[in-house]
Amino acid sequence: METLAAAAPALTAPVLTAPALGVPVDAALRDALADPVLRELLADEPAQDAPPPCDRPLPSVRLRPIGLCAAWSHHAADLALPLGAELQRWEETPTTAAMVARGEIVRLLPGVFLPPDLLGTSVRRALALGCALGEHLQSHHVIAGRSAAWVHLGGRPPASLELLSPAHRGILAGVVQRHARLGPGDIDTVGGAPVTTPRRTASDLLRFSPEAIARPLLRRLERAGLVEHEELRAHLHRLHRHPGVQEAREQLDRALTPLAARSDTAQQDGTGRCGPRRAPEQPPTVRPLAGVRLEGPLITARSERTGPLSSP
Repeated sequence: METLAAAAPALTAPVLTAPALGVPVDAALRDALADPVLRELLADEPAQDAPPPCDRPLPSVRLRPIGLCAAWSHHAADLALPLGAELQRWEETPTTAAMVARGEIVRLLPGVFLPPDLLGTSVRRALALGCALGEHLQSHHVIAGRSAAWVHLGGRPPASLELLSPAHRGILAGVVQRHARLGPGDIDTVGGAPVTTPRRTASDLLRFSPEAIARPLLRRLERAGLVEHEELRAHLHRLHRHPGVQEAREQLDRALTPLAARSDTAQQDGTGRCGPRRAPEQPPTVRPLAGVRLEGPLITARSERTGPLSSP
């Protein structure tokens, strides 16, 4: 028992004392807080280091909204804000398919739609594709192929969105991505969105798209004054080591008529227009009267007075 009693002070926590008072701290605090005057002062007066209250309201901070095309540029993000607000994400059903067929909505990606009246310019069409990609859009994505032709020409967008990228290809639903190194002369900036130039678009159509799809698009690009046969042939000649170039040259000659051939056709036609020659008009035939044998001079004289003869 004496051993336990001697060890008890070592087991208990030490009691701190106020040096000035020589009493435990807890007891000193209790005595101070028991003073009603001190409690009133602590309750009424704020701390001296606290900032004074501000009567004026704090200025409102306007946060800048982030557009769906911010991965491309701030300019694209600003222009894409109204398009992103109108973007519709619906399930693919027979009803939506019928609405697309009637032209009431435009399918950008599977399950992503926009009203057609919002796609009247190339800037809106390019940004609409970026909005459709949403969070999957990357800064190195470049609109290419049939999608680029749709941006330049309008009409109905292709079933799959085509992209070129210098990075490794990823897998996205409804998106065809190809790996390619693009030079500065291969990319146009449309509303802050990167799109392949009409020349690069046409060469990609010749190399990677079926001829039944590429030929009408090439002719539309030519009629719009965006590409020419000789320009495309020179561009394909510089890509002689790339795959599909030889087939693209042959397809180009079938799709577009060279300028020299068009000039020869126009000169031979005599009309100054490009196109197939018309068959020469045949002189009107003169049929004799029934039962009367007419000679050549009589036909000529009668024709000068009354015009060509005809049977009753």
